Amino acid sequence: GINAEYGHARKNLDRVIREKEFNSDEDMKTIQRLQGQNEFQNNKMKALRRTIDEGEAQIAVMQNKLRKAIHDVEEAEERSAMLETQLVRGGRGCGSTRITTRRVFTSSIGPASSTTVTSSSKTE
Repeated sequence: GINAEYGHARKNLDRVIREKEFNSDEDMKTIQRLQGQNEFQNNKMKALRRTIDEGEAQIAVMQNKLRKAIHDVEEAEERSAMLETQLVRGGRGCGSTRITTRRVFTSSIGPASSTTVTSSSKTE
């Protein structure tokens, strides 16, 4: 009778409740797994950002060093040109002139190039 139908309906409801609880537990596990993956990716992204920032800082330092080196080479070329002009004009004062020539290699960016730097020293 009726008690049998209620018993059958109750068993069906208990089964549905257990399925829903199981699905809910599985969903919670999935959410926790995805949160863990999200946290891992966020930490990885932060580490990559730090690496990029450090790399950019190193680039800035190297660019400053390159600019200084180029400036130093340009100054050396100017001094060389002045010394060459003095030599052509016969120099100043008396005594002998010693000429030293060396190669100064400029920036490693682009094709390799070098500049000859000539210096002189007078002995009196």
